[in-house]
Amino acid sequence: MILKDGIFRSELIPTLHGFTTRELGNLGYGRNSGDPDVTANRLRLFEALNVKNRAHIQPKQVHSATVIDANRFVPGQEGDASFTNSSQHLLSVLTADCVPILLYHSDGVVAVVHAGWRGLLHGVIPNTLSLLTKNPVAVIGPAIGTCCYEVSEDLSKDFAGKFGEIVVDRSHPKPHVDLVGAAIQQLQQAGVSGLEASHLCTRCHPELFFSYRRDGSSGRQMAFVGLRMED
Repeated sequence: MILKDGIFRSELIPTLHGFTTRELGNLGYGRNSGDPDVTANRLRLFEALNVKNRAHIQPKQVHSATVIDANRFVPGQEGDASFTNSSQHLLSVLTADCVPILLYHSDGVVAVVHAGWRGLLHGVIPNTLSLLTKNPVAVIGPAIGTCCYEVSEDLSKDFAGKFGEIVVDRSHPKPHVDLVGAAIQQLQQAGVSGLEASHLCTRCHPELFFSYRRDGSSGRQMAFVGLRMED
């Protein structure tokens, strides 16, 4: 994954996409302690990406397994993933520790997923993949790492039951869970044709990322994807 102009990008996806860093400021509305000028930050990003004429599809994230068809999107609609076959859309989700995932298929379809612990347990990733052309490529952006994601004993058992003990680290006083590892497992089980993960922990890198776990209240990074106009 390559960092340029405050955005991480992957060579696996040959179209418009990226994972922003805090260099571009807070991109999420809400009670965040990051850069308060979210509207100006978004305008600068969209101007740099040359996507001002596209419809911006960003669901109201509720830690669900709901996937939205961007062609039927209604502003304010709740969901945690979206997909499209139209180059008129820019899909995005916001994260500050949860796992952002971009999906692309050369048949001309893209998707974006916001996967927190609830979404992973409830199936937001397989739900999304079930609606796409089979065997897309997947790119996982920066998210909180196993090193920093302490959870309750009950939640660790839920993850171990669904994904196996491989995603639970019990070497700490309290269990830690590997959200990215769980996401990789679901993507591989669904048959993605290519996979890249950044493995950068948002909590460990304050110079690069907002982190809710680190700061208690934080700004948000944006993960975005869209088809080229000729796709």
